[in-house]
Amino acid sequence: MNLVGSFQAQTLKCIKSFAFFKEGHTYYCIYDTGSYFYIWCQNEHIPVNEIKLPKECKENFMRA
Repeated sequence: MNLVGSFQAQTLKCIKSFAFFKEGHTYYCIYDTGSYFYIWCQNEHIPVNEIKLPKECKENFMRA
């Protein structure tokens, strides 16, 4: 069982690449509901700044 606390207002480092998140890059979590967390992501390939991810994706990040 992997217990991970809230990522809200934390800078996160990607530890496993997935989708367009790259290993070693940092991202900022703007909100964490427990079930979902929101990453601020300025990606020039998609026209959005906030990405909503399910809590299962937390295993791909660590606090920077």
